[in-house]
Amino acid sequence: MPSQNSHSRRLVRRSGSSPWSLQGAGEWLRHRFRSVELSPRNPLRREVRISELIDHYELNEIPLLARSTRRSYRYSLVPIRWYFVDNLGDPPLDRITAGLVRQFLHWRRGHAPNGAALDTPLSNRSVAKERGYLHHMFDIAERLEMCDRNPVARIEVPKSDGRDPAILTEAQYERLVCQSAHNPMLYLYTLLLGETGMRSESEAMWIRWDHVSLGDRFIWINSNQEHRTKSGRGRWVPMTDRLVRAVAKHTLQFQSQTYHGRRSDWVLHHVEDRRTARAGNRIGSLRTSFKAACRRADLPDGFVRHDLRHRRVTVWLAEGKNPVHVKEAVGHADLATTMRYTHLSREHLRSLVD
Repeated sequence: MPSQNSHSRRLVRRSGSSPWSLQGAGEWLRHRFRSVELSPRNPLRREVRISELIDHYELNEIPLLARSTRRSYRYSLVPIRWYFVDNLGDPPLDRITAGLVRQFLHWRRGHAPNGAALDTPLSNRSVAKERGYLHHMFDIAERLEMCDRNPVARIEVPKSDGRDPAILTEAQYERLVCQSAHNPMLYLYTLLLGETGMRSESEAMWIRWDHVSLGDRFIWINSNQEHRTKSGRGRWVPMTDRLVRAVAKHTLQFQSQTYHGRRSDWVLHHVEDRRTARAGNRIGSLRTSFKAACRRADLPDGFVRHDLRHRRVTVWLAEGKNPVHVKEAVGHADLATTMRYTHLSREHLRSLVD
């Protein structure tokens, strides 16, 4: 039986070119992979279409992200799939240029994910997020050698004014805590956010009883395959005196409670059966209850749960705490992120003239 090398030599001789010439190698490749569409930039690699990248990204990359991040990333795939696959006919990745990406962002500014025109165009901040999602996809494609370059890297990030967090005064914070006290789960949730600066849903809602160390006055923020935090790593968070007292009271009241014959593993859990939840199961979100408490406390317009994280970091830095320790406590990836919290409240600025 003739070898593959002898077959390629006969193929090259028929083409009339040298076996070591580019033309001869190209003839052999076209014959060897005659059923595969080859990349014009790299003849050893088949062309990967953007629908394949989207499918890979959705199935293999998004599950690795933090739980609260997955929803927004999956939502971003809808307009990308509609524009590039349904509208442009699913082009290969190597044929998607920076100009084509720019056209997509211009289109996205005025259209919904399903292609319908928007009454109000998207803000620069929203367009920048869409660009970031697409950049992340092509960055992964480049690393997996699905394509040779990331066309999104050549597109500048749309400039937008950053959102100024609403830093609560001490009185406003106390009103919020007071208005949360009628619901034990909401009360502890509010103190967890305000006293530690942990993230509202990807961290506070995932605390188990065995993550709490009252004796050492620490809470362990866990990150594993079941649930991944934004940083992807666990950390210890110190508790203030106020939080220690609240956690101790919460533990006495709820840790030994049984629901349907078993104890709950979760610190924040449902205490009675609901239409969409079972007693003892982890509470997925307290967003609605928290918003109601904010209204009752008459907090500033635009205040959101994440602003309690901003407040915690701001207060710690204003009190002269070590920025490295603050960084570790709140789980920032680098110290530069921590040092951006320079928007001090008026109460802290008063110390400059007192």
